[in-house]
Amino acid sequence: MTEICTSAAMARTNSHWEAFTEDVPWFLTGNDRVVVGDVAYPGTWRMPNALARTFPRLADLLGSANTSAVSVGVRHYVLFSWEGEDGISAWLSPRPSPSPRGDVLPAHRDLLTVFGGITERSNEPETTWLLNTNESLTIEEASNDATFVRAYDWAFVEIPGGIPIDLTAYYSISREANGNNTFCHRLGGDVLLFAPDHSFDDVEPLEGCPPYTLYRRRGGGTFVDWVETVARQWAAAIDG
Repeated sequence: MTEICTSAAMARTNSHWEAFTEDVPWFLTGNDRVVVGDVAYPGTWRMPNALARTFPRLADLLGSANTSAVSVGVRHYVLFSWEGEDGISAWLSPRPSPSPRGDVLPAHRDLLTVFGGITERSNEPETTWLLNTNESLTIEEASNDATFVRAYDWAFVEIPGGIPIDLTAYYSISREANGNNTFCHRLGGDVLLFAPDHSFDDVEPLEGCPPYTLYRRRGGGTFVDWVETVARQWAAAIDG
């Protein structure tokens, strides 16, 4: 990699990184040292075959991306970027770890060894489940379990026994700024959406639950389903 800037204010030479930072200027703050590699073209990054069989749509999407290695201070990332009719869209992904920590679903742990999730997005379409999210699929986001739902226990007072799931058995895979949260069961891999503030039309309340609490999302009932649906949505949007 080559150092192309030493602060957020200095010029950049990687056009895909430049497009990313122009769209999400809040990502770079302070005077962290920023090091960005050259753009590697589609096909350079490939998901291992075993994982690609589990996540074929994600494998195709990431394999079709341009990639750039990026360091911001002590944080290391891969920028996955796609050139489309509406310009360059991108996912900023933490650099994967060969031994990701945390108590997560085995399929998620395997994925994290090659793809670190999504810290930030740029030029994003409005037709994907990633819209308005903070982080998705990262090990940092996975450190949050579902126990925050206890603050809404008043919404479940008419359900015998209260909240009908073991909140510690679930962990977050994607969180919206407004508090909506998608979480996954650590062992079974089923995915639920807690949405106290939503206008979604692709959700069905979890059995017996009142509106604006726990839902299943059509096309996202399991971890693999959720990841593959997000990949399909993003691919469709950037392909026009």
